[in-house]
Amino acid sequence: MSTRILFLISGLGLGNSTRCHAVIQRLQSARAEVAVATSGNGLWYFDGRPEVLSLYEAQSLYYGQSGSQISIFHTLLNAGEYVNIMRHNKKQLSKILDDFKPNVAVTDSVYTLAPMRDRKIPVAALNNADVVHEAYRFFDDTPKSIRAQFYGIEELDYLFHRKRLDLVLSPTLDRAIPVSPPPYARIGPIVRTGYGAAQMTRSPKKVVIMLSGSVFGTPVRLTEADRPVNIEVVGRRAPENWPEDGQIIYHGRQRETGPILKDADLVIINGGFSAVSEIFCMRKPMLVVPVPNHAEQWLNARMIKHLGVGDIIAEEDLEAAILPALSRIEEFRASYEYLPAPEDGAQQAAKRILALAELPG
Repeated sequence: MSTRILFLISGLGLGNSTRCHAVIQRLQSARAEVAVATSGNGLWYFDGRPEVLSLYEAQSLYYGQSGSQISIFHTLLNAGEYVNIMRHNKKQLSKILDDFKPNVAVTDSVYTLAPMRDRKIPVAALNNADVVHEAYRFFDDTPKSIRAQFYGIEELDYLFHRKRLDLVLSPTLDRAIPVSPPPYARIGPIVRTGYGAAQMTRSPKKVVIMLSGSVFGTPVRLTEADRPVNIEVVGRRAPENWPEDGQIIYHGRQRETGPILKDADLVIINGGFSAVSEIFCMRKPMLVVPVPNHAEQWLNARMIKHLGVGDIIAEEDLEAAILPALSRIEEFRASYEYLPAPEDGAQQAAKRILALAELPG
């Protein structure tokens, strides 16, 4: 009989969905049966995927915001609404569990655990809050702007997963970051099949700007007329009345970005860990634009700078940073040569999840 695995995935952005999909791809090779409960972007991403036996709709928690930026104050102010969302998801999840009858559940930024506990179903999580917890203390230049979000969200996330989960699969790029104790289990970066190394040796010809699909994603406003490279923008539609000149191409939202990234010489992304991981595993130089006030995104960007394969830039400097980064392409490429090949975190996660499903009780 096949192992049945239920993934509970936040649909706020696309990063949770893409990394869960990477693990699901490996589980399919082991002939596991997988169902997904998700929302928002996750429903769009998983719709019609042959690896997913059943797709269920849920509601997602979300960050409060002030203008276009994350606000810890408004996040805490929305606590009552979050409780209502979790109550709704608890009822919905109970129905899903009774319908699908999984051997194990895997959560990615979903915090409703009671229905699994009531049915004695083991629960694993894909979550690297321990990396954020450790990296915040590892680097000595963390800005004050991320402090509130770190202590108000990231540290609570770390403690929740440390106390409430049977297994937490924690991917990282930087092996210098200390490892937290169980139930955290450190693994390599989680990336989808087809996102392996694609090293380039030519002079730079193509830049890809691929920014988050969440409401906090960085806007793209390109104004310079003369550029030495072509630019392709993923995840954003062309501005109204945009003159198509072939040098700047807008792709809109894409489920599979690998073909666009394959021949990119430089990639500009927000600091979500899934996007950073895929670009890292493709061995592409990158500029990382952390969402303002977001601790994890800043620390992900700081790790890329620490590894020497890219740099951190601010939202307002996106276009101005392209030419200086192109002049450093060989420096970034050389840094990759000194780094060990990344482990297959998706395969490691799949093995640990299948093992958890087989434990008695």
